Amino acid sequence: MRGVSRLGRVVVLLLCVVVVAVLAGVSLTDPFHLRQARYFTAGLIALALALLTALLATATPRGPLRWVTLVLGVAAMLGWGAFVYGASALTGGGKAVAEADDAGRRLVTLEGDGGPAYAVVLRSGGGPFEQESLVYQGVAGAPAPTARFVDPGTVEVAVGTCRYRSGVEAVTLAVSPVHRPLVLGC
Repeated sequence: MRGVSRLGRVVVLLLCVVVVAVLAGVSLTDPFHLRQARYFTAGLIALALALLTALLATATPRGPLRWVTLVLGVAAMLGWGAFVYGASALTGGGKAVAEADDAGRRLVTLEGDGGPAYAVVLRSGGGPFEQESLVYQGVAGAPAPTARFVDPGTVEVAVGTCRYRSGVEAVTLAVSPVHRPLVLGC
């Protein structure tokens, strides 16, 4: 780029890296319990790696050191991509077996991919900004839970004779407490 000094380019790229790093940090903390947050985080980290590579390549004088910087940056991005691909292959979403609806929010009972293990999640919205929070995570072999809305701020999960109640924050969809019994029964 003519008219812009190397220092100017480095400063602009550094500001871009800082902005993307802050966005990635927010995505990692996931204050709004976004269902697709892991994809936002993975994309922002890949973008930060690309910007950091461009920053270091811009700051490095021309010659072999700049090429080494570019090769290392591309290797880091490919490594990150392989890690994300491998990690996403390990996660299973389960299959929805029941759903309760209330004013745009849904309590979804999921059956695990590996056998009779159930979870109940609370979902709201749709598309890439759909929210999801875990309400109940059962142990393997437990009967299928039934879930219902008690009122706008409370949900209940019944498993056999056991009843678990949780409060729900309307904006962030934070659930408290999240129930994870360690053994069958109450």
